[in-house]
Amino acid sequence: MTLAALLMQMTSAGGAGSEGKRAANALDLTGTPHQGAVKEEISSLKGEITSLKEQFRLARERQRLAAEEKQRQEEARYGVTPKATPAPAAGGSGAPAHAR
Repeated sequence: MTLAALLMQMTSAGGAGSEGKRAANALDLTGTPHQGAVKEEISSLKGEITSLKEQFRLARERQRLAAEEKQRQEEARYGVTPKATPAPAAGGSGAPAHAR
């Protein structure tokens, strides 16, 4: 579902499927590339990648939070308490309790 939304956004934003447009924009009427067109395209692509990375990170975070909420609801529903992490052993340094 996330992939479909991402693909939809890319196509509507001019990301995927717009290579022909980009190639046409990089050429002037004489058929030669504009000065700096490649740099502009690379910069544009970098910005798009950064934006997509951020969107992916946010979607992954929402998914993680939803899974945690679902887990809490299941625990509340069935009366299961979350597992506690074990406390560190007395002594703290891991040394045997009865050193000679």
